[in-house]
Order: sequence, then C-alpha cells, then structure tokens
Amino acid sequence: MELARRIVGFNKKTNEWYYRFSDHAHYWKVYQGVVDEAVAPAKDIIHLGCGPLWFGKVATVPLDGKTIYAVDPDEEALARNPAQHHICAYGESIPLPDGCADVIAADHLLEHLEKPEAVLREAHRLLRPGGRFVFTAPNLLSYSGIATHLTPHWFHTFYMGLLRATSGSRNAKPYPTYFRMNTIWTVERIAKETGFRVDKLHTGVDHPSYTVLFPGIHQALMAVHLVLDKVEALAPFRITLTGSLVRE
Repeated sequence: MELARRIVGFNKKTNEWYYRFSDHAHYWKVYQGVVDEAVAPAKDIIHLGCGPLWFGKVATVPLDGKTIYAVDPDEEALARNPAQHHICAYGESIPLPDGCADVIAADHLLEHLEKPEAVLREAHRLLRPGGRFVFTAPNLLSYSGIATHLTPHWFHTFYMGLLRATSGSRNAKPYPTYFRMNTIWTVERIAKETGFRVDKLHTGVDHPSYTVLFPGIHQALMAVHLVLDKVEALAPFRITLTGSLVRE
C-alpha cells in the first residue's frame, strides 16, 4: 500500500506539467463561470443531485439573500449538506411549485439520469421564463466516458474504493450510470424537446484522474489529453461537457 501511495504521489506531481502546456481552463473553472453568470442576478436556486456538496463550493459569487434548495434522493448524503433547505427527491418529481426558481445547477448528474427528458421537463416546470439549467458532466464520446459506460457498476465501486484508499480521493460513492444526455448532440436534442434553448455548450479537458495508480500509462494519457486540448477538430471527444440551457 505504501508503494501505491508513492506512485500516486509521483503521478499527481506530474499533473502540474499538463497545465503548463494546455490552452484551456480546467473544466471546473469553466463551470463555475457559467454558474456565476446565472446565479449573480438570481434569487432562488435549486442545486440538483447535490449530495453533501454545499453550493457555495460551486458558485463563487455571494449567495447572501438567495434561497438555495439542496435536492438529492440520497437522504444520508443530503443530511451532510449545510444548505438550509433540504428536499429528498428524484429530479423527475420535486415537491416545489411551478416557476419557483431562477437557476437549477446540476454538477456530475446527467450521466446518472435514467430518464433525462423527464428531469428536463420537471426543470422547465420549476424554472421561471428565462431561467437557466446549468450543468457539467462527463462526455460519453471521450475515452473515459466510453470506458465508464462499458464497465459494470461493481467495478466502479471497487476502483473508486481503491483510489480513496491509496490517494486520499474524496470522490463520492459511485451511483449507476446511463449516459443518456452526455454528448453535444443529445444535449441539443433533449433541450429542444423539453422547451429549452442551448445558450452555452463547452467540451473540456483536464489532467487524467483515473490512472494515478499506473506510472507511464498516466503520463501517456496526459499526452493524449494535451492533443484533445489543442486540436479543435477533436472537441466532441473531450472529457467533459459544460453548458447552460435557457427555459423558453
């Protein structure tokens, strides 16, 4: 185990080289920018599929005077969320009135939706006209998205546990994945079908995160990530999707 920790430490150190040569900001910074733009003028915000994550760790603009609803079906995870308003519910049916929110934010949720159309229709009901559904999620067409989609859930549970034990990762427990709204084209199609307009839709790359146990392979994938970062023709195959949908 000590050897594994040393390998992880070395591989994480080499991640710094990626950011010396990449052309784009880390996907989370891009997402925070999209969130901040939507949240700054907003009064009521739904943090959908939030788990224990406080929305103040997502948005960087002041949240004073804003109402934050933390919504998640995992009651245990939700109980650890410091938001004042907790709603234990699935995204297809949230017990809030029509037109009660200005923003719905969903970070790393889309891949877990078995029925994304139903969730977007519910979001349309909850948002006021002009309200925004903002999100970041893995891209199914990336190599990591394909690998995640093709491997069984028990393997995700095993591997994430291994990463937590060797690297101190704080990744949440894995939930089942479906990847039914995780390409540029499925986002555009489902948005149109459910009454949304696509305002922003970015693909992003950052350092590899699942290969820190494997020296050599980790650095080789870092080179692949740099190619994805720099070649615009490969944008549909980058690692993450980040976007903003406007409720019409």
